[in-house]
Amino acid sequence: MKMKYARTGVFASAMALLLASPAIAADNPIEARQACMKANTQMMKMMVPVMKGDQAFDKAAIDAVMAQAGEACAGWDNWWGEDTKPGGAIKTEAKAEIWSDKAGFDAAAAAYGQAFAAVKAAADEAAFKAAFPALGGSCKGCHEKYRQAD
Repeated sequence: MKMKYARTGVFASAMALLLASPAIAADNPIEARQACMKANTQMMKMMVPVMKGDQAFDKAAIDAVMAQAGEACAGWDNWWGEDTKPGGAIKTEAKAEIWSDKAGFDAAAAAYGQAFAAVKAAADEAAFKAAFPALGGSCKGCHEKYRQAD
């Protein structure tokens, strides 16, 4: 049987993730998008156990971690200039396909935005579990096509 954590434990875990989030690097687009990706990773680390049934659904904790990710990614549209392509002074995992397939990249970003909004709107566990796979799939799809392996 899977262990269920108390709601306070889930909330405490979410708060620990929020406090550990990197500062948003507004003056450097590569660092800003890296901070966005780290916030999204933290969000997924909190949500996947809920999806699997290993942690109890806690709307407040999910809202908190999603707010952190949303804030970290707020400048997304401004972070993909020609001067931020791979090969510059700051290491990036972005693939050149981001710039050569801008329409595809923009579509992937839009799919993520729609999936994010659907998970955010989920009012209960059933709605969360119905919406979450699209969010995970949008992350995976974008990473497979537009992110270099470590």
